[in-house]
Amino acid sequence: MKRYQCTNYRRFITVMTVLFILAAAFGQIFFTKETNAADPVEIVTVSVKEGDSLWEIADRYDYNNMDLRKYIEIIQAYNNLENTVLQPGDTIYVPILRS
Repeated sequence: MKRYQCTNYRRFITVMTVLFILAAAFGQIFFTKETNAADPVEIVTVSVKEGDSLWEIADRYDYNNMDLRKYIEIIQAYNNLENTVLQPGDTIYVPILRS
């Protein structure tokens, strides 16, 4: 059986780096857990009080510690809100995302 000897270390390091990057990208693409629309999601009904903001409500119910801006966008989309302005007495539905 013929043995190979590495004579060009720069090429070896480059090939190994490329292989590592490809393996990491493969892992990210195929082994990340994404939320599925069929996953059960708890919905909380929130009555807006004086001084409440969408930011505070999102922070109160963010159990995933996700980016609050993204969570606010999810709440806005779920409630068909065009902006983040809430009025006292409004009722909004907050999807609770748990992973």
